[in-house]
Amino acid sequence: MSKRESSNLYRKDLRKRIQKAALQSFQEKGIKAVKMDDISTRLSISKRTLYEIYGNKETLLFECFRVYYEELSAHMKSFNKSGKNVLQMLIEFYRVQVRTFSNTTPLFFSDLQKYPQVVAYLEKRRAEQKVNSLAFFQQGIREGYFRDDVNYEIVTRIGDVGMRYVMESQMYNDFPLRDIFRNYLFVLVRGFCTEKGLLEFEHHLSLLK
Repeated sequence: MSKRESSNLYRKDLRKRIQKAALQSFQEKGIKAVKMDDISTRLSISKRTLYEIYGNKETLLFECFRVYYEELSAHMKSFNKSGKNVLQMLIEFYRVQVRTFSNTTPLFFSDLQKYPQVVAYLEKRRAEQKVNSLAFFQQGIREGYFRDDVNYEIVTRIGDVGMRYVMESQMYNDFPLRDIFRNYLFVLVRGFCTEKGLLEFEHHLSLLK
């Protein structure tokens, strides 16, 4: 391996370590409370090195979310290709999200609104997910798990409004995020499942740790 290739690999690995350490710090303390100095200290690297890779905290935060959602999308695509049905996919999506964010301080979510680049990215992701969710519902109908007499455009909009309310009202200050996700998602899902879907859903739900 050439010196240049070795340097590029080190740089790539360092970027990943910075993203991981930064996201953990943001989740533990809130975004505002974490300084770039804190992240460089946590990784035992110089502040200069950190700023050479990420010019400011918002750029770093943006990268944390971008990489997280790219990896999540890749994971769900791989999960889908393994022959899982829509209900297994939905529960897996819930499991990954809860594992990542359930122990996050509420300050993390309220601080997000102060970073317009990140907010714009999350809005773009939400719009993309709306399109994907309609295809997901059609797959569920074909598999016989979702009712075919439901307007899923309305369901999708209700779901979007509901999650916006959770964030805007800062409901996560009153209830654990895990409980919010579980009650919101699982009550909604039961409403558009067929009898076959309900049996399948309850089965996989009982296996969820």
